[in-house]
Amino acid sequence: MAVFDYSLQNLVGNIFDGQDLNGSTFFKASLDGVSFVGTQLRGTNFDESSWLNVDATNATFSADANFPAASLFKASLGNVNLTGADLQGTNLSEISSVSLNLTNAQLQNANLFKAGLLGANLSGANFANADLQEASLEGAVIDGTNFTGVDFRGINFTDITLNNATFDLVNLNGVQWTDVSPIAGATSTNSTFRGADLTNFSAEDLNLGGADFSNFNPSNPTILTGASFADTVLSNANFAGVSAEGIFLEGANLTNANLTGADFSNANLNNAILTDAILTGGVELDNAFLEGVDFSGVDLTGADLSGANLKGANFTGADLTGVNLSGADLTEANLTGAELDDANLFGANLEKANLTNAIFIDGADADTLGADLSSISFIDGIAIGGNFANALFVNADLSKANFTSANTTGADFTGAITVDTIF
Repeated sequence: MAVFDYSLQNLVGNIFDGQDLNGSTFFKASLDGVSFVGTQLRGTNFDESSWLNVDATNATFSADANFPAASLFKASLGNVNLTGADLQGTNLSEISSVSLNLTNAQLQNANLFKAGLLGANLSGANFANADLQEASLEGAVIDGTNFTGVDFRGINFTDITLNNATFDLVNLNGVQWTDVSPIAGATSTNSTFRGADLTNFSAEDLNLGGADFSNFNPSNPTILTGASFADTVLSNANFAGVSAEGIFLEGANLTNANLTGADFSNANLNNAILTDAILTGGVELDNAFLEGVDFSGVDLTGADLSGANLKGANFTGADLTGVNLSGADLTEANLTGAELDDANLFGANLEKANLTNAIFIDGADADTLGADLSSISFIDGIAIGGNFANALFVNADLSKANFTSANTTGADFTGAITVDTIF
């Protein structure tokens, strides 16, 4: 095996296809129209070299027992094709590139510190555990790309075309993404973030439809504390079982999203769209800001909405069986036809709320025969035709409420204020 020294040389049109150039050096060489298709380039030194119109399809740059991985430190790559190249562990730190093609390239554990990948095609590439600190991915095409375990802090991630990418176990703590959109013809980006650290992550007004934020495993839960997805498309997203306390989802589109068993305590979902969202499994929305949210027809069985701000929320036809609404603010909320068996509304504010045809017939717990509406404020409320059999209205303020045709058989009104109440 010959080792060649092309340092500082100007190579134009050279064909090295299929050759063994392991251990050779191209330090500060100028490569124009050169071809390395299928070439062995382990341990090869390309530091500060200049590449223009180079084809290195399926070339091998990774280490083996005899050679370390190649180095392209500070190399300049213009219209370079590295499709299918094995770049595992390669030093690509501080490279600059234009029209770089890394389709299906293997870059596991590669060093891409401060790498310029502007507009690069990263489709199908594997960057698992690569070092991308301070790299720029602006304008990159990320389709089926694997970034498992990558630390994204300090990475410029904007103007991205995204589809079916893997961001499992990545660090996105405090990172902001902007101008991310699906590939042409797609309506969602369908990427996974399982076990990722998304603490204080910001992805406002983007399309992350179909994203999977579920826990990677019990030892690697997804962290969404303080994350912001304002006005972002999250339709069909999976948040099942995650801890997302304080998540900011104002104006987000969560159509068909799965929030089964998720902890969204203190979350802000003001004006969020939850059409056909799955909110069962004891989802925690206690003290959440849900003013004006449309929950019509939604199944919230067993959810915790205690202390939540639900002013003007629409629960028409919703299933609120076993829901904890104690201390919740339901001012002017619409609960027409809602199912509230076993619901707990102790101390809730239902002023001007509409409970027409709502059903409260079962107990709030094992010790009661009717729903617990004790100490609620139901001033000017509407409860026409509702079923409140055996309900507890102890110390409730029912002033000017309308219970026309409602069933209050066996209801307990001890201490209730019924000034101008219509029964």
